[in-house]
Amino acid sequence: MRIGLINPNTTRSMTEAMAGAARQVAADGTEILALTARAGPAAIESYADEVYAANQVVDLVRDHQALDGFVIACSGDPGLPAAREVATVPVVGIGEAACL
Repeated sequence: MRIGLINPNTTRSMTEAMAGAARQVAADGTEILALTARAGPAAIESYADEVYAANQVVDLVRDHQALDGFVIACSGDPGLPAAREVATVPVVGIGEAACL
């Protein structure tokens, strides 16, 4: 199984830290592909940042359709409904997952 872990901001060091944590708990045979937004804010701290980041999330999902699923690794779940709309595989937001 190949899962795309999406960091909606542009901070690559954060992406790698999150991917490392995910790899430690992933089931055997699960590959975590760390994906970082190509443009946008370094941190998501406002509604405007969230809107910009949501667009990046959708682009990353569209660009990686061969994966088996995605995790949006941001508590605000930017772009979650839109990502689910364009994806053909499950998309989980960590904020929604924590609440459920």
